[in-house]
Amino acid sequence: MAKPVVKKEYTLTERIYLWEILKGMKLTWGHFWFNFKACWRPGPHTIPTCWQYPEDRTREISPVFRGEHYLQRDDKGREVCIACGMCAKICPAKCITVKKGKREEGEEDKYASKTYPASFQIDLLRCIFCGFCEETCPKNAIVLGREFELARFSKEECILDKRKLLLNYRKAKEEGKLKPPKKRVPVVPAPPKPEKAEGGEIKKSKAAAPGKALKKPVEKVKSTEQVEATQNKEAAEKEK
Repeated sequence: MAKPVVKKEYTLTERIYLWEILKGMKLTWGHFWFNFKACWRPGPHTIPTCWQYPEDRTREISPVFRGEHYLQRDDKGREVCIACGMCAKICPAKCITVKKGKREEGEEDKYASKTYPASFQIDLLRCIFCGFCEETCPKNAIVLGREFELARFSKEECILDKRKLLLNYRKAKEEGKLKPPKKRVPVVPAPPKPEKAEGGEIKKSKAAAPGKALKKPVEKVKSTEQVEATQNKEAAEKEK
């Protein structure tokens, strides 16, 4: 059923709408004078409501910011990635492709593990920067850095291959923008199983589901005909 339409009777000031316009102009004028006074303050960011980018690049980026990716190296300069493919499997946008390669003799100074990524590609046009690849990596090899300027002039430049990912790591290391390693969540061990008793095993009682009562075993009720038949049979056996 439709709601009844109630006609509102406006006052004279509401019909003229002059008072509402004056209240809006007062608010706008107050913000204007606040920002105008802030323009004369010393400092790189003079206006508090707007950051002068790209002239001013001194703003600190949050440590949890997720920007352009890079592949890490260890202390000896070797590649940490083992090409397990976990990042490609968990990626919701399916923008990561990894091909595995095996380390040969004499390449111990290049790769830290027996397997390494022969090719590693990330399509930035499809990436949603969710950070799942960084969370699931067992070696903490792939990291979303703090580089936020991702504009490119062609589609090919938006595809990060292994060479670009390693260059991003070197650039972040030189600028001091490497992310600290994340603390792993401690794994809580499972509770111990109940020990066996001397008479036998301890059986766990299953709890009833909420809203459902336990069913009682239904006893079989014999019919009167069956009872009479058994009584006649017993009486015939006694007579014999």
